[in-house]
Amino acid sequence: MTPTPPADQCARVVRLQAWLAAQEGGAVACIETHISWVLLTPQHAYKLKKAVDLGFIDQRSLAARQHGCEEELRLNRRTAPALYLGVVGVSEAGALLPGSPPSADAADFAVCMRRFDPAQTLDQLLAATWPVPPETASRADAPTPELNAVWADRIDALADQIASLHATARPVCAEGFGLMSDLHAATAESPAQWLALARDAQERARLQRIVAWLQAQEAALAPLCRARREAGFVRELHGDLHLGNVCLFEGRVTVFDGIDFNASLRTIDAMNDLAFLLMDLHAKGASALAWRALNRYLDATGDHAGLPLLPMCMVWRALVRFKVARLKGAGPAGLPELALCLRLLQPPSPGLVLMHGLSGCGKTAVSQGLLGVWGAVRLRSDVERQRMASSDRYAPAQVAAVYARLHTLAEAALRAGQRVILDATCLDAAQRQAAIAIAERLGCPWAIVHVQAPLAVMRERIAARRLAGDASEADEAVLAQQWALHGDGWDGLSAQEQVRALRCDTTLPLSHWARAEAWSGLAPLGCGLG
Repeated sequence: MTPTPPADQCARVVRLQAWLAAQEGGAVACIETHISWVLLTPQHAYKLKKAVDLGFIDQRSLAARQHGCEEELRLNRRTAPALYLGVVGVSEAGALLPGSPPSADAADFAVCMRRFDPAQTLDQLLAATWPVPPETASRADAPTPELNAVWADRIDALADQIASLHATARPVCAEGFGLMSDLHAATAESPAQWLALARDAQERARLQRIVAWLQAQEAALAPLCRARREAGFVRELHGDLHLGNVCLFEGRVTVFDGIDFNASLRTIDAMNDLAFLLMDLHAKGASALAWRALNRYLDATGDHAGLPLLPMCMVWRALVRFKVARLKGAGPAGLPELALCLRLLQPPSPGLVLMHGLSGCGKTAVSQGLLGVWGAVRLRSDVERQRMASSDRYAPAQVAAVYARLHTLAEAALRAGQRVILDATCLDAAQRQAAIAIAERLGCPWAIVHVQAPLAVMRERIAARRLAGDASEADEAVLAQQWALHGDGWDGLSAQEQVRALRCDTTLPLSHWARAEAWSGLAPLGCGLG
């Protein structure tokens, strides 16, 4: 291996730094990593690849560095076209060469980007604004903060961008990609490496437990990983999707700096790509945002079949983050990630909550708060109905098909260890009983959340959400029919169901339902928040 760049390249970078300062009339800072230099002018950033060989990456040849720059541009323009401008040549004298593609006389190459404020990355913004500190959130009984509208919008935009990238990225079905063993091979990881990070016997015992669990999960889930690769869920994705690689640029949530130097690290299962973001949010004490991101992503993609992979992928991502932090620093470096690994090894017990109420009563708004504080996968009838194309989506046969799909997804998610919220009207007793039977067969607790609002309020909400383009297609005629048959729905619940039901008045502010205290009534029903 060659971990140090040659002296002539280092000197060329120094000359380029001076040339840029003269051209742009301002100081040019240089940020150096183990594989690159980034020169920051007042308006732009120029990223040059170091001529090094680190085993997992070999950039010693000029052709390799040019290819690396072109790959970085190609991959990152998928999510950040306004940020990544192009590849430029650098002369031996340390000047930028005109022309695109870069001149054949180039002695080196650089990716040209527009500069952005580093304080606008989501990790920095979260640290500055999110009200729960990681040391509090690392406890199993950590309070969940009220999800403010600003962060809700950011997370929704981010999840939508990830879903779009995953939908359009190139599938790769070849051997050598997508399995955990492929990632271990690409990073030369071994259990001995993980255990060597321990600072004392107690930490070593914890790491042994985590590594043993991870190895068992990898073996058990390998068939599913292979099946997903054959089905096209292994794709050329981002590969390094943590909050530090997401910024606000020109007012837009923007994903940048995907892995360009190693195809194995970016050609992964879609759930593994998403898992890094979810792990990072959990580790930083923003679990409500993690659950919001996951559910937004699932609504967009329908990839509920990937849920069994999430705990394994998040533990691996957390372990890698622990390793990087431990190698970089002393003190508490990496401890939030290590604590998260241990929590993921002992997740809360799965359970099922059935939302119940008429169209427009506020089930989806209320369950949005519940999924954040309870930590759950939400299955929305409105979303699944749209996914199942039909000319008459409220015909009895189609309604039955939608509920059958919801029940199938709910059972699979419960078996994967997830808590599940079934967000549908659930006005028909047979539909409720079918869902309850699944929970009881699997030994999972269940509860009903009966949501109610005045009829006039429900009419107003239906009119408003149709204008807003909400997934629900129920109109006032559907509501009128429901009201005529069921009233507000409460009397339609059996005595057994009423005993296990929590009543929610959605004329209360929505922020009320994002607080853990609002859901304390679920604990006696076996669906507590712990």
